[in-house]
Amino acid sequence: MKFTRSLLGVTAAVSAVVLLAGCGSSGGVGGAEPVAQNTGPVTINYWTWFPPQATLDAAIAAFEKQNPDITVKLRTFEAADYQKQLPLALGGGEDLDVVGVQVSAMTNTVKDYLTPVSEWGDDLLDGVEPSMVKQTEEIASDGVLYSIPLGSIGSPVLYYNAEILDSLGLSVPKTGGEWKTAVDAVKAARADVTPVVFAGDPWWQEEMLFGIAEQDSPGLSDDIIGGDGAWDQPALVAGLAAYKSLFDDGIVSTDVLSLQGSRPSELFTAGKALFYLDGSWQNSLLSADYRGANKIALKDVGAAPLPVLNGGDPAVRALAEGGLAIPANSKNTAAAKKFIAFMLGKDAADVWAKDLVLVPSRVGYELPDTVLQSAAAQDGFANVSQVISAPTSKRDSNQDFLNQVEGNAILDVLRGATTPEDAAAHMQAEWESGRYPHGDEK
Repeated sequence: MKFTRSLLGVTAAVSAVVLLAGCGSSGGVGGAEPVAQNTGPVTINYWTWFPPQATLDAAIAAFEKQNPDITVKLRTFEAADYQKQLPLALGGGEDLDVVGVQVSAMTNTVKDYLTPVSEWGDDLLDGVEPSMVKQTEEIASDGVLYSIPLGSIGSPVLYYNAEILDSLGLSVPKTGGEWKTAVDAVKAARADVTPVVFAGDPWWQEEMLFGIAEQDSPGLSDDIIGGDGAWDQPALVAGLAAYKSLFDDGIVSTDVLSLQGSRPSELFTAGKALFYLDGSWQNSLLSADYRGANKIALKDVGAAPLPVLNGGDPAVRALAEGGLAIPANSKNTAAAKKFIAFMLGKDAADVWAKDLVLVPSRVGYELPDTVLQSAAAQDGFANVSQVISAPTSKRDSNQDFLNQVEGNAILDVLRGATTPEDAAAHMQAEWESGRYPHGDEK
C-alpha cells in the first residue's frame, strides 16, 4: 500500500489510498510512475462533449443512486472547444478521472495521457460490438485501444417522409428500380415536393460514392483511403458510373447539387422533399418528441439504407464515436471504471440513447418502446442500426484530398463535365503527387 503526501498530511476524512496493480502505470505522460489510488467515498471528475448535459445529468443521477459512495462531477463542452480544452487539461495535469474522446478527431491527440483499456477494462468489452472496438483501436497510431466507444455513426442513410410515401401507396425502396418508381410517383402527384435532396457540398460526395460503390465492393474505402488501393481501380470507376446513373435515370435532379449546408435538411423538415440523404446523426428526426420540440411539422419519418443500385447489399461506412477513457494520472481508476461500465450498460443507454445521435455499441441493444412511436421510425432505426453495426468500411477521409481534389472530381462526373474513368485517373494522379500524405507517408 502506498500513500500520497497530501493524503497522509491533511485529514482522516480523506479517503485512504491504495495502489491498484497495473492501474495508472501505463507509461503515458502522466503514468510513468504508479499513481496512488483513493479508496472509500470518492468524487470522480468527468469531462466530455457528448451526450448533452441534460441527458448526462439524468444518467449520472441513476449511477449515483446505484453507487452512493461515488459522486460524479461533470463538465461539458461544445464539440470544437472540447478538442482544444481536453489536450490542454491533460497536458497540464488536470485532475480528471473519466474523459469523453472523439474517436476519430482526438484519439491520437490525447492518447499519451490515457491509460490503455487493457490495463483497466478488457472485461467491459464482452458486451460491446466488436467492429466498434476494432475501429477505435485502429484509429490510434500505435494500434492500442485507449477508449471504449458508446456507439457509432454512419452514412449514407435514406430518410423519408412516411406520410407522403403512404399517401402514394408506395413501399420503402430497396432497389434502384423501386426508388425510380417512387420518384416518378411523387413527380406526378406532388409538384411542390422535390423527390430527393442531399448536400451538393464536395465532402458529401465521398459519402455517396462509397455508399454506392461498396454495395458490390465492400471494403473499397478502407482499401483506398486506409490502404494502398488505387483511385482508378475498376470498382471505384464502376461506383462513379453508378452514382452518375441516379441523375441519368431521373432519380436525382442536377439542381440538387446546388443545395449547400443545411438547405437539404430545411427542405425535408418543411415537408418539401420526399427523400433526404444524410448520416445517422440525423436519426433524431425519427422521434416525434424531437420533431415537436423543434417545431418540425412532419407527422412521420422513416429511415432505410441507401437502395441497392446494381446488385450487392446495402452499404454504409461507419465509425465508432463517444469513446470513454481513463486518464493515466487518475487517482480513482476503480470508480472511473465502474462509471464507464454503467454508461455502457442498458440502464444508462436507455437514458442517453433516446437522443438517437449514436447507434449504441452495446450488443443486442434495443431502444425503449416509448422512444419511437411509429412503425416507420422503429423499423427504420432498427434497419439502419443493423447496417451500421456491420459497416463495409470505416468512415475515414483524407480531408485535404477530399476538399481539394476528390469532392470536385466526383461533382464533375455528376454534372457530365468528365467521365468516371478520367475523374478516377485524375484522383489517382493527385493521390500520388505527394501533396496529400496518406498511409505510411503521414
